[in-house]
This record gives sequence, structure tokens and C-alpha cells, in this order.
Amino acid sequence: MKPLCIGQFSDSFPPLMDGVGQTVTNYCTHLIQKGYICHAVVAGCPVDEGYAYDAERGIDYTIRAASHPVAGIKPYGITYKDREFRRRVHAIDYDIVHSHSPFSMGPLGEEVRRVQHVPLIATFHTLFKDDILGLTHSHFITDQVMKRILPHFQGADEVWTPTEWSRCRLYEYGVDRAVEVIANGCDMPIPTEQEYLRYREAGRRYLGLNDDRPVLIYIGQLKEEKNLTLLVNALAQVPRQETPFLMVFVGTGSDRGTLERLAQRSGMASYVQFTGRITDREVIKALLAASLLMLFPSQYDTSALVLFEAAAFSVPLVNTRGSATASCTTHGHNGFVTANDAASFGEEITRLLRHPHVAKDAGIGASRTIYRHWSTVVDEVAGRYEDVYGRFSPPRRQ
Repeated sequence: MKPLCIGQFSDSFPPLMDGVGQTVTNYCTHLIQKGYICHAVVAGCPVDEGYAYDAERGIDYTIRAASHPVAGIKPYGITYKDREFRRRVHAIDYDIVHSHSPFSMGPLGEEVRRVQHVPLIATFHTLFKDDILGLTHSHFITDQVMKRILPHFQGADEVWTPTEWSRCRLYEYGVDRAVEVIANGCDMPIPTEQEYLRYREAGRRYLGLNDDRPVLIYIGQLKEEKNLTLLVNALAQVPRQETPFLMVFVGTGSDRGTLERLAQRSGMASYVQFTGRITDREVIKALLAASLLMLFPSQYDTSALVLFEAAAFSVPLVNTRGSATASCTTHGHNGFVTANDAASFGEEITRLLRHPHVAKDAGIGASRTIYRHWSTVVDEVAGRYEDVYGRFSPPRRQ
């Protein structure tokens, strides 16, 4: 029989670095290794930039739409689905369409599904209601947009989401059908002791550290929805003379300037470093190996991939109560959970800087209990694709 042909439809994909794009990348990579056919129908950056990124990495499965970033939601923006792009998308015979966004590429996936009579899987990755409200500041507009978005999930043949926490959020949004939890994973293998030490040295060298200050790290988009004002305010409460540190923000986003100014006003200019976007995964590994703690106060993420990446390098997360990452954390065993306020978060950072062995023990616990590689995840995904195809699609494979 011919292998299944899967269309992964997503509004983001590297070099735009976010969790959804990373998920789609790893789905495609591991499914292709297993003998499946994958096409990533994606947006998220200028076409030329995207295809140059693909060429450098030997990626030959993308069909890219032109994108133009919009102020206030950068790096996201307007997607242009021109005639040639649509022709290329519809020229492929898919067995399954998998939508990773209800906005631009999701409706295109619905169109392909209707034309080709194939099943549609829709994954809920992002708290898009919060995004819409944050952009419009209007509950009325948000409600109207939600009325257009929710049918994307209601009408899919299956709905997936990465955590039980995010499944509950989708039900709160108004979806009233079965939703399957398909956990995310990590593309980083757990390093050997020798590899870890080599990465750690490289990470501290990359940061220009010539002392023994502990490194604290955040990796992700720099936008207010990630609760980063709380993080900077928490860091400002740490007694830096007694417990010096270097806080590293990896990523870019619409609120980077605001966060940099807040750090400066708090007198932390020499304690905080903003690296910008880093697409080199070896550099990310080095920075993780150099870090004592991952500070992740976000109440926004449905399933942060950095949770698994940090666990690969035995770095525990400090989370805020009620978040998706906190729901995966046993306090003191494989991470730390605080109240969702700057005072509590700052107190926990201070405690762990004073007792680094506590953080290191929890990091080992995270490696043993949280870490999950994408190859394991995609084994489950492939089985579910086969099941969906068998239940919903006509017998097209010969």
C-alpha cells in the first residue's frame, strides 16, 4: 500500500520560532522518517526568507504562503494566498488534512477537505481568545471572531490538544465535542555527561561569562501575554548583591523594548541579557546546559515545548499556579510552582539561588519524569492517523 499523505496546515513555521511551528516541523521530520508523505502548508515569514531557511537545512516538504508582519502582533501578520500558492496546495492528493490554526491556513485546510473528501484533524495549540482580546480590547469583537473560529473545531473529524489543561480551556471557549489529548515532545536527546559539560562551557562562553554567576533563562516570545512583566518585577526583588545572577531572555516579540526598559529602570541592566531570536538549536542546547533555572511564569501557553527541552538538560521550570506547565509539575520534585504574583515568584527565585542543590535535584527529577522525545510522540500520532484514515476516509491507497 502507498503511505499516507498528510497535509500539515499551519500559520507558523521556522524561521518563525514558536511552539506550533516547532510541533509541525517535528511531526513532518519524524513522519517522513517513518515512511509517510508530509507537506507543510505554512506561513509566518517572507517567502524568500522561508525557502532560504529550508534550503540551508535540506527541507523540501514546505509550500509557503507570503506573509507580512503587522505591528502589535509581530512576528505574525497578514497571509497572502495567491493563485500559484493555491494551485500548488490543491495539486496534492492528501489522505488527511491536519490543521494547526483556525485562522488563515485552517480554513484552507477545510477547503481541501471539502474538495478532496478527506478527514480533517484540528489541533488547539493557542489561547486565541486571549490573543484576540489583547489585540482588539473589545469583548464584542472577540465574541464575534470566536463565533467564526469555533466551527473549525466543531466541524473537524477529530480535535486534538496537547494537555488536559488546554482541553479544559477549549471546553470553556464553547467547544462541546470530544477532544483528544496528544502531548508534545522534544527534539533534543538527553546529553551524556561529557556532552553536557561541553555544552555548558560553550553556553557560558556564548554569554560572555567569566565568573561563576548562575544563569536563569527564559525562551519564548517576548510579549505581555507571557506574563513577563511579572518576571522582570520578580527579578527586581531578588537581592542581587547577595545572590548575583544573569537572566537571559531568548526570543523576540512585540514587547521586547518594553521589557528592556523595565529591566533598566529596575537597575538590572548588568544582570539581564536579551539575545534576540536564536534559530541554531546547538546554541539553545548550550544555553540550557549553562542554566540553573528556566523561569516560565506564562499563564498563556497550552503546552510549552521549552518544558521538555529544559528537562532534557535537567533544568527545572519555575511556574505560576494555574498554568499548563504547572499542571505538569510536582513542586520540589521536578520543578517549582508559585503564586501568580511578582513577590512570590521573586521569593522562590531567591530561595533557589541560595540553595542551588535544590534546583539541581529538581532538574534531575524533570529529566526523569517530564522529558519526552518527539519520536515517541510521533509513534502515537502515526497510529492515530492510520485510525482516522481507516474510520473516515475511502480506501484510496493501492
